Amino acid sequence: MLGKKLQPIFKEIADTTLEFAGHKQNYSDESLLDVTLIFQSVLMDKLYENQNYDNMPFKQRCEMATKCGEELRKLIHTYTGLDTHELSKN
Repeated sequence: MLGKKLQPIFKEIADTTLEFAGHKQNYSDESLLDVTLIFQSVLMDKLYENQNYDNMPFKQRCEMATKCGEELRKLIHTYTGLDTHELSKN
């Protein structure tokens, strides 16, 4: 599965990021979008597992996933001033 294949890559990125913690990294807006898409993929996978555990009806699953995406977009906009929808258009 994709998750198992990417796990070592995620671990290496996380470890490298921690090595340079405390210093401004000068990430681009594109980098923010890229890692957001990765995070959103993992988040939605875990959301799906939680919804299955709760045996959630399909309509409620869709509403929850939509709300999760909206809140993630709002969080990023609130703290960075960047709109992920606009970033993805470029």
